[in-house]
Amino acid sequence: MVFEAWRTNGGPTQHPAMPTAVTSDVLEIGFVFAFCILAFSFVLIIPGYKGISRLYFLLRVVISLFIGASIFLGVLGQDWESAEIQTKTAYKAFTNTEIHAKVGMRIGLGSVNVTLKGTPVYQTVGHSDSVNFTERIDYNERFHWAWRQGRIGFGPYSGRINQEFRDAQYRGVPLPIQWVAEYFTLDGELIRWGRSYRTAGWFANEVLWTAVPVWLIANILSGVVLFYAGCMFMLTSVFMFVSLIIWSTIKWGYQPLSIPFEDDVLHTHYGASFWLVMSGGIVSFLYGAIIVGADWFVPQLIADFFGTDVLQDNEQFYHKKEEEAVQPLDIENKGSQHQTVGGVQRRLATNISSTADRMARGWASRRRKSRATLKKDLHLDNEDSERNGGVYSNPAFEEEASHVPRRSVGFSDVVLRVVKPPAENSNEPDYDLAEDIPTPSGGIMYENKAYEDAAELNGNEVGNNNTSVDNTENFINSTAM
Repeated sequence: MVFEAWRTNGGPTQHPAMPTAVTSDVLEIGFVFAFCILAFSFVLIIPGYKGISRLYFLLRVVISLFIGASIFLGVLGQDWESAEIQTKTAYKAFTNTEIHAKVGMRIGLGSVNVTLKGTPVYQTVGHSDSVNFTERIDYNERFHWAWRQGRIGFGPYSGRINQEFRDAQYRGVPLPIQWVAEYFTLDGELIRWGRSYRTAGWFANEVLWTAVPVWLIANILSGVVLFYAGCMFMLTSVFMFVSLIIWSTIKWGYQPLSIPFEDDVLHTHYGASFWLVMSGGIVSFLYGAIIVGADWFVPQLIADFFGTDVLQDNEQFYHKKEEEAVQPLDIENKGSQHQTVGGVQRRLATNISSTADRMARGWASRRRKSRATLKKDLHLDNEDSERNGGVYSNPAFEEEASHVPRRSVGFSDVVLRVVKPPAENSNEPDYDLAEDIPTPSGGIMYENKAYEDAAELNGNEVGNNNTSVDNTENFINSTAM
């Protein structure tokens, strides 16, 4: 009994033909199913989030998947334009039988679907010898034009839609379907609807496919840099809007497509795929604009929405406490250090400690003042030094001086010697601050240990005024350190 199921006269198993029209695109349904699986998978992850993070995660997933689905369904969708009428029309060639049916047309980027469905579905299409022939009127045919225009006619070098139209004639497709498809095969004078739809579909298809990688990059950047993620979402919407503009402007050709029938005229209007791409573009643009604006004005709020750290893309430097104390010996190297650090480090270094900065400025000011006063007391003239070939001269050190030169209090005619400066690693300063000492020249002189030690050690050599120029220059340099 089971063995004989679906068998006729002991022959092999046979299944009856499927008379139902294929009005749904399998590839389109497959992408819809794929996005539904992704959405369901993300829904299963939601319990892993706590509090308001669940709502944030759900919104991110829904918005992103909606944008991606609108792009893919726009590329593969067969409803950029649609039209449908109910009319009385001829059914087959070489017969005078007329039927009542719905004639529909759905135009995609690369093809056109033509449907014919009787009202009612089963109708009498002929009779012979008092026998009526009843058929099920439910047809759907797809004619492709992607992507070569081809030559005029129906030969081997013609376009794809021309060849498919001629094949439909050989197969005996009902007349209403052939009547609609024939309008896309004409390419002459002002009747170029097939060419205009093919051109518009080609460019719109390319632009929409370009939006796919941009959308993927935007999703990746949403977990890295939110500002750039928002920009990429807006760029995705730009590609989607450009595809809509291309389709709306090029496809019309010289005049709109109108296909007349006995009771009505088939006029096209924008279909579900067109509005889906438009809605996806609007959502993508608003989503990206909100991300960019929130990242600019309320970065913490948008960071919480995406579950990221607002400071993850910022460099941070921390200064050790033991390095905050600025020693007097480090003042001269401060300028060179600032030239080797970056902008962020320079800003941090200038704000280490206000106390240390004030102390450093105090030391530098006192040193400059001490050096200027010393030059003034010793009568070191730059112009005279240039005339003398770079040798400084001072009346105090000339052999034929007839008077005691004006110098600071407590100094005599001495032979100066170089005092060894403190070690480089020593924290002890090379001079100490003392009370201001007025000088005969009217300036202010700060007491210096190196100068004082030199005066004491050489006090007995007052008569010797032949001081070496090198010692004088080393003396000035040692007091300036």
